[in-house]
Amino acid sequence: MFSMTSIGRSGSRVAGGCLRGASSASGPSKKKVVERSMIGPPHPISNISPIVLREAENEGPLERRLRLHHLAMNTRNHTFWLAHNMQFEKDKDDFKAGRIKSDDVVLTENGGLSPDEFATFYKDFLNSKKASLREYNRVWLRDISLYIWLSLQVNMHKVF
Repeated sequence: MFSMTSIGRSGSRVAGGCLRGASSASGPSKKKVVERSMIGPPHPISNISPIVLREAENEGPLERRLRLHHLAMNTRNHTFWLAHNMQFEKDKDDFKAGRIKSDDVVLTENGGLSPDEFATFYKDFLNSKKASLREYNRVWLRDISLYIWLSLQVNMHKVF
């Protein structure tokens, strides 16, 4: 388990998250209310930080859509990078094992690949993932565009 960090209104981070209405010795409550938006440490493989976003008491439909879209984007990013990075590590280990068996391998003093060997592997890996990375970028651009549009609408609605 990991701890979450709260993000206050000013954007500053506060240690320890605040959940109101969480289960207690007196019994579970009906709904968990998040008092502050929270962010956790990055996942060790995907490097994406988990987030919990505060639901405003008077949250309108646009604000709700923005909050849910933000959470969905974070989930999609985590899922993609988790699978991508796991495949990268597996392929790197396979490449390293295959190169160690060959006679012309140059290993560094700690048993890793030389920069030239790693560059060869990395180029081949990226070329093999070109289609999935292109699709990820297309979806990310669509997601971030919608996020910016929704943020603009929410902020304009607050002003006017």
